[in-house]
Amino acid sequence: MLSVVRSGLSAASQEISVISNNIANASSLGFKKSSANFSDVYTEMSDSKNASRVGNGVREEAPRRNHSQGSLILTGNALDLGLNGQGMFILDTSERLGELSYTRNGAINIREDGKLVNADGISYLDINAQEITLPFKAINKDGNEEALSEVKVTAEGFLRATYGIDNYIEITQIGLARFADETQLRALGDNIFTATPESGQATIGAGKDLGFGKINSGSLEASNTDITAELTLLIRAQQAFNGSAKMMQADADVTRRLIDS
Repeated sequence: MLSVVRSGLSAASQEISVISNNIANASSLGFKKSSANFSDVYTEMSDSKNASRVGNGVREEAPRRNHSQGSLILTGNALDLGLNGQGMFILDTSERLGELSYTRNGAINIREDGKLVNADGISYLDINAQEITLPFKAINKDGNEEALSEVKVTAEGFLRATYGIDNYIEITQIGLARFADETQLRALGDNIFTATPESGQATIGAGKDLGFGKINSGSLEASNTDITAELTLLIRAQQAFNGSAKMMQADADVTRRLIDS
């Protein structure tokens, strides 16, 4: 009996932890919520004719991440890129991690040298797996130098810059990646993921390619966490924890009385 109650306490505690993490990251760009998973544990059936399996507690399984689409928040910033579809942006973490990583967070910053990076200074890559550099100046057809005046990103991910009034240059095409099973990606924190054997290797493409979705310039993808739903699940998990704790206390009281008698 005690082992059954302990498994219930542990399961409820894990669910509370997963839900709390979802709620804490409800404001994080591109965050994907997770759900706690459990399975029943049964004792072995006896050989009697009408034998049935008796419950023996619950087994905790790894939380499963939900990669459903989050809502898009309009920002008006040309280099804020929200993804509508399955694709993920590619980050150059080869020096830090020895491999590339992937994210749904398209809040792009421009470094002093023109490199497009995330908040931690990690470079975004184009469709050819090259770092993306946006020049601040360009030479026009008359041989004069003009400053960057406007930046646009198309739904296909083409990065187009305007210098001066009418000097238009297509810089590159932003790369995207998708996986056979994105729920099996390894989470590194800050909504950054790396590939695993279970997720499969990245398939590289671009916006509006089949299966990659499209890029929405001037918007960012919000977390897919529904606060109301998570609070409901949290109340249920807390009730399950409290119920298991009361059962454990009752079992301890009965054992104490038996010892004292």
